[in-house]
Amino acid sequence: MRTLLALFAFAAFAPVSAQELLKQEHHANGRLKSTLYREGGAVHFITYFESGRVKEMGAFRDGRRDGVWQQFAANGVLLTRAEFDRGARAGTWELRDPFNGNSGRLRFNEGRLVDGAQYDPEGRLLAARSY
Repeated sequence: MRTLLALFAFAAFAPVSAQELLKQEHHANGRLKSTLYREGGAVHFITYFESGRVKEMGAFRDGRRDGVWQQFAANGVLLTRAEFDRGARAGTWELRDPFNGNSGRLRFNEGRLVDGAQYDPEGRLLAARSY
């Protein structure tokens, strides 16, 4: 009885984050190709490779890119992590090359590129530039 009461109390006071499924598409092999759903004031999307692995994910708010966007290689490696604030580029973007292991970083402030850097597979700085 106490467990049931505790679960009820938790459910009553837990934040509600309802998702509304808007659309799904499938590859010819039957696996998901894309999912589009609404959560809060944002419309989120996830696209998938035919293997079922996630290819890209992000969100729009008022028709503009918003929040974190990510792109993945077919093997699951994170290629890009970017941030948007109501359509403007924001924060630190991380970029990876799946073939040679190089990575990069771009920093944005109020939609403007501030600086960038490129690193070798061991993390050593190859190039940097401020704007």
